[in-house]
Amino acid sequence: MSKAERIIILGPPGTGKTATLLKLVEAELGQGTPPDRIGYFAYTRRASTVAKKRATDKFSLEEKELPYFRTLHSLAFLQLGMLRSQVFSKENYRELGSILGYHVTGDVDAEGLYQVRTKGDTILNIINTARVRGISAKKQWAEANLDIGWYEVDRMERALESFKKERHLHDFTDMLILFNKEKAAPSLDVVFIDEAQDLSYLQWIMVEQIQEKARKMYIAGDDDQAIYRWAGADVNYFLNLQGQTTVLKQSFRIPQKIHKLASSFVQRISNRKLKTWQPTQEGGTITWHSNAENVDMSEGNWLVLARNGYLLRSLEEQCRREGFFYEKGNYSSVNKRLLDAIIAWEKLRKGEAIEPLSIKSIYNYITSGKGIERGYKRLIGMDDDSVYNLQDLKDEYGLKTEGIWHEALDRIGQRDREYIIAALRRGEKLTRDARIRFSTIHGAKGAEADNVLVLTDVSPRAYEEYKLHPDDETRVFYVALTRAKRNLHLVMPKTAKYFGI
Repeated sequence: MSKAERIIILGPPGTGKTATLLKLVEAELGQGTPPDRIGYFAYTRRASTVAKKRATDKFSLEEKELPYFRTLHSLAFLQLGMLRSQVFSKENYRELGSILGYHVTGDVDAEGLYQVRTKGDTILNIINTARVRGISAKKQWAEANLDIGWYEVDRMERALESFKKERHLHDFTDMLILFNKEKAAPSLDVVFIDEAQDLSYLQWIMVEQIQEKARKMYIAGDDDQAIYRWAGADVNYFLNLQGQTTVLKQSFRIPQKIHKLASSFVQRISNRKLKTWQPTQEGGTITWHSNAENVDMSEGNWLVLARNGYLLRSLEEQCRREGFFYEKGNYSSVNKRLLDAIIAWEKLRKGEAIEPLSIKSIYNYITSGKGIERGYKRLIGMDDDSVYNLQDLKDEYGLKTEGIWHEALDRIGQRDREYIIAALRRGEKLTRDARIRFSTIHGAKGAEADNVLVLTDVSPRAYEEYKLHPDDETRVFYVALTRAKRNLHLVMPKTAKYFGI
């Protein structure tokens, strides 16, 4: 790397790492550094978006004035002058899978990580992980130790490269490779690298090239929270960085009892940077449960975590039975389109007039008849500025009912109908963010809640990884423990394959 000044900021859980970086951004702006000469790059799109929004709000800037607040993948896309039409799409992945006889979902997140749901996805993930690590696919395949033959991986790798070449397409990893090959780094005065513990080998090469053109670089992260090695993250690179190092010492999230457990727990990691940090003034609680179904989640906000997604299914079903409103991943337990229809219908029953878009959502949940069909077809051509009340729909658009929503919207499935009624009776606020969130531990990085429930069982595959790479799995559960702001609930294992806390 160049001789540019480099400052490493270690941010234990809840210590305000992003807030600290933004204060440094503010200081740079105050010293006259132009906004478009400041780079703020994060591993996840969520982190870069949050940083950009905080910066625009705090410094009264427009987004276009901060062109270099983005992910490293997005930076590569920008600097290479690429078009969306040149990027390998979900449909392209599915087509490739179909040609080779595999079911490929084609789901790739904003960080370029393959969402592994099928055998075809798994093979693509092996190939991509090898590339971001800078190793051969054969070596990655051998390390993965999966029930997949090398012939299948080799065939997919060769077919993928031919497919992209024939169609002049580039995938997310190609962007990083091309950026490094063409030395496409922008010239910036000050650079901030957030979530640095999650960067891959290819991304570290990008960081080196960016620093060569900068006068100062801040690299922030926490090696104890490095949980993406399986996806190619190179935590050892982060651990070996040289530079002036600062540790953020005060957590604004973790209460005392949970801090004590987490501090003891993290000592299991054999290769780490030593860090001393302090908890909040709150005592907090830690409670063990023999069965997750016995935990009372009727009040407060909750984050329910498991190492593997399928382990959450029984608790999710319990929430439906009890009428708890929740979300899982990016989806609410009540379909948004259905909720819009219910809200629109109840407005009509109160005598209010609603716009055509809301009326169309209602018609989606009403059994078709000749009058309804004619009415719906007429609705399609409605003027969007018009509004209609219940009587208008009865007189002109085939509507024959005026009962409560669960009577009128008769195309709602019985399971959904019973669940929504139970949730409303319980007093759940369906128009607000769900107070219960289900997530894998990897999906909850950066999240927090007053109450956190952690399942200690793991899948057979994760258990094998735990035995082979104990540091990796210890970091995963360290992240889980440190999501709690007040109360940590731990569930005793039900199987012989679990992580011991």
